[in-house]
Amino acid sequence: MIDNRQRLFYVLLACVFILNPAYGAPDVPLNFDGWITEALAKLETDGITGGFHRQTAPLSRVEIAEIIQQAERRIQEGQVVISAIDRKLLEKLKREFRSEIAGEHGLAIEAFPQLRATEKKIAPAVESAFQYTLGNLEKGTPPRLTLYSEFEGQNFESRPLDGKTAEQRYEPWHRAREYIIDFKRSYLQVNSTHLNLVVGRDWLFWGASPYKTVGISDNSPPFDQVRLTGKLGKKLKATAFTTQLDSTWYDDGKKRYLAKRYMSGHRLDYQFNDRVEIGVAEWVLYGGDAQTLNWKYANPVTFYYALQYNAKADDNVMFAFDAAIRPIDGVRLYGEWVIDDIQYVPTSNDPHAVAWLLGLTWYPRWLRRQLGIHSEYARVNRWAYTHLVPDNQFTHFGYAIGHPIGTDTDTMRLSASYQFTVSTVAEIRAVSTRHGEGTIADRFYGEDYESLPFPTGVVARVTEIGGQLSYRPLDAWNASVFYAWEHMQNSEHRLGKKRQAHRVVFHVGYVF
Repeated sequence: MIDNRQRLFYVLLACVFILNPAYGAPDVPLNFDGWITEALAKLETDGITGGFHRQTAPLSRVEIAEIIQQAERRIQEGQVVISAIDRKLLEKLKREFRSEIAGEHGLAIEAFPQLRATEKKIAPAVESAFQYTLGNLEKGTPPRLTLYSEFEGQNFESRPLDGKTAEQRYEPWHRAREYIIDFKRSYLQVNSTHLNLVVGRDWLFWGASPYKTVGISDNSPPFDQVRLTGKLGKKLKATAFTTQLDSTWYDDGKKRYLAKRYMSGHRLDYQFNDRVEIGVAEWVLYGGDAQTLNWKYANPVTFYYALQYNAKADDNVMFAFDAAIRPIDGVRLYGEWVIDDIQYVPTSNDPHAVAWLLGLTWYPRWLRRQLGIHSEYARVNRWAYTHLVPDNQFTHFGYAIGHPIGTDTDTMRLSASYQFTVSTVAEIRAVSTRHGEGTIADRFYGEDYESLPFPTGVVARVTEIGGQLSYRPLDAWNASVFYAWEHMQNSEHRLGKKRQAHRVVFHVGYVF
């Protein structure tokens, strides 16, 4: 007889010999519970859950339990006819959140040892989560407390930073063969009937896109923050946060200092009905020599632009609008618009700095909602995410807080996914991206912007064709394989220079 440990060894050994990579190691995907977000997004698009403010994430486990119960009520009342695959997804969510649905509390620990492989490296990794809950949301009882901590250990290289951050986001443990041990999420959460408080490290995702937003996305590392969320009935949801970003060095040859940087934001979501949701947000990023937390920005119910204008400050205030509509079950149309700087004074000689995206998701009913067709176009104009004050550019540890394409860039994505079983999903996709010569570190110094094309300069064009197969049950074996072929024209913005590459990422692990 072969026990589980022997099976794990043989499978991992086989993976080492089967993998035949080609070129260039990409980032290794880190998605401990991403299937939950994807399952909720599919069920909402198919009309099963009804509306639930999905454009402001992350959702608490209590919120997700309420969404599951709302879906069950809709099914029982005959408001929706659920497909076989969506019923299985809903049952999977019910098993994952059975404690929250039952109002139970206690300790939960999950471990996910893995073997990850790219073209350059094959190495073990581990992810683990610890959660302790106390109390429930019944009337007359104390608030529900949740202590959550999620860490990861791995030794794969991350993307290079911009060289100006004062500290690395990930510091290798030299005694552990260059392994990086990092707490990706770790926070204390207090839930009451109408108010939710989070103190600690967590990610943010504000926008309608299921991939990356042009506003605040999870492209940069998670934030150490204080976040407050309130619900006013079922239609309104308000969110506010304050965080300290990474410190950066300012050096113009004459003056050198370490800039402390902070960001505050607030957002209001309005659920018009189960088919229409609208969101509006404002955030401000500020920093500088001997900068400290500005308490006027930490106020969740004031307007940052007015505060900045009256103080004659030069902080980076940004606005965002997003909306999504489901004209019929199975179809979702969405869009986002971010204003980094817009000129409303007629005599101004500065360019508009905006970013926007439009997208479509469709799960055809006659194909049993198993096939998904997705398309999205995103554009970030030159000088969006930038600022005249270098300390105030829209980055965190060198990564754009918004869309990963950066500035002076647009991208078109077409993909199709197929849900074979409740745990097995395949996706193929084609992505075309144009990168101008503008960067997030640029400043506007009076250029003749009206004569500049978009994108600007020698445009690098990248075409990517690839796919992914994932197997993710609640426990036991998990595995995924990703492959992509890339072709770049005008590589490094050098006219006529071409480059192509193959990317392969593979992982297999066992969830305990």
